[in-house]
Amino acid sequence: MRLRVAAAGLVPFLLVALYWQHASSSAAGSDRALVRQQARDVALDWGPPTLSSKRIIDGSPNYLPVPNAEGPAPDDMAWRKEVSSDPSVPCPAGRRPYHTILTAQGSLYQQWQTKIFYYHFRKQQAAGGRCTEMTGFTRLLAGKPDELMPTIPTVAVPEAGHNVTRGFPVINRPWSMLLFIDMKEFRERIVERYLAVGYFFPYMSPKDPKSGGIAQKWLPDTKVADMPPVGPSPILIHVDLLRAVTPLWYELSWKLKRDPEANAAYGWMLEMWGYSIAAARLESLPFARLKIKHFVWQRIQIEPSAAWHQTLSERDGDWAPAVDPFIYHYTFGVEYLLDGSPVVGGKGTWSLDKRNYFGAAPPPDLKAPPECAQEAGRVWWGMFNEAIGNLTKEGQWYGRTGQSTRSRTSDESTELEAAMGALGKELVDGGQWLIGNEKAPLQFFRRGKLWTKWGGGTWRVTGGTKVHVARQRDKHAMKLWVPMRHVSMEYTGWRDSGGCKL
Repeated sequence: MRLRVAAAGLVPFLLVALYWQHASSSAAGSDRALVRQQARDVALDWGPPTLSSKRIIDGSPNYLPVPNAEGPAPDDMAWRKEVSSDPSVPCPAGRRPYHTILTAQGSLYQQWQTKIFYYHFRKQQAAGGRCTEMTGFTRLLAGKPDELMPTIPTVAVPEAGHNVTRGFPVINRPWSMLLFIDMKEFRERIVERYLAVGYFFPYMSPKDPKSGGIAQKWLPDTKVADMPPVGPSPILIHVDLLRAVTPLWYELSWKLKRDPEANAAYGWMLEMWGYSIAAARLESLPFARLKIKHFVWQRIQIEPSAAWHQTLSERDGDWAPAVDPFIYHYTFGVEYLLDGSPVVGGKGTWSLDKRNYFGAAPPPDLKAPPECAQEAGRVWWGMFNEAIGNLTKEGQWYGRTGQSTRSRTSDESTELEAAMGALGKELVDGGQWLIGNEKAPLQFFRRGKLWTKWGGGTWRVTGGTKVHVARQRDKHAMKLWVPMRHVSMEYTGWRDSGGCKL
């Protein structure tokens, strides 16, 4: 299932997906029938979690729900091959219908993101066919009932006061979940058992000396290295495990906020560390009936940024960004100049960032990203445009909206491209070039930046076919011939590389 057609999780705040057996009151009749077909908890057929032979990228241990979970055909997915195209044939045993809980508050900023999220949830629920595991959905609202409740299944709980949050509203995540697990609505909807599934965040690694050292103080009977580097967003977890960990998750988040050292170190990640420490603490409690082991599964989501040129269709290594992930987690904005050059640490001429829309929702028909923008950015833009366009047609979007994604028709990148002329454009667009007998790559970038295997540098066209190159303290000249279709380059004087032509 590919993110391009199956992005059930545009994650604005928190996604908790819970395996369950009973459809919510808002589910369609067909959903209820599908869930009733699951007569028993299939996880009971599995043994205890298996310690993976592969370590997470930071060296932390990983646990598998079935021994071959990391292979091409995991045993717990085998049921999918048995789904019949005949609608009269029951769905095969082994399905694990799950209920998605989205924690939220009632601000406009969170409302418009929730609308987009729920649009894609419904789309992928339908695309999953009659045996989909995506059955129920609940928006867990910390605050007063609002205007979204008639169209989005919602349970509202009181919002945490300042005496709880201390100005950190994200504590409403464990707070609202703590209230929810004791409500009859929760008991009526969700029952099952399963291993937790999470996503590795580098900033949640217990191997970090500072963050891990602080966490160790809150883990008196456990080694901090055993703490899962995941946090609760996103996570798939069994209901019993959620019930067990939530009180401790909330308690630790509350205490960490009041601890000056932890509060300063964890900042906006504080309740994430609260969850991970709580999961490790639960593991060490001798009286705890349930223990939590996490299967860290990178394919569950992708978290792109313009700072790294990221795709959704290529992967290099076990812990590289996921191929065809299920969730697009748009923590970071994507910022570009009009030539497709990424902007890091500032705003681009083309900008897609949720923070641009605190006071007004995004408008329909957001302007397309530059041609050379990363694939992930184009996917995000397309998913926003699709949801906003259809919600507008249904009368569910906003009359007053914010700015589009493109602020100007020109910027320094287009002005620079005009200034560098045909030769400079050919150097940039025609690379990489090869240098010397070592076949070492030489890459010309816009704005006069140069990259080589020996380090960075600068370049500029000085007239005719001459290019001035500066690398560290060295300066060299290149003479170039420009045929009709490509550049031929001869280079001498850089170390002992000799000459080369391309």
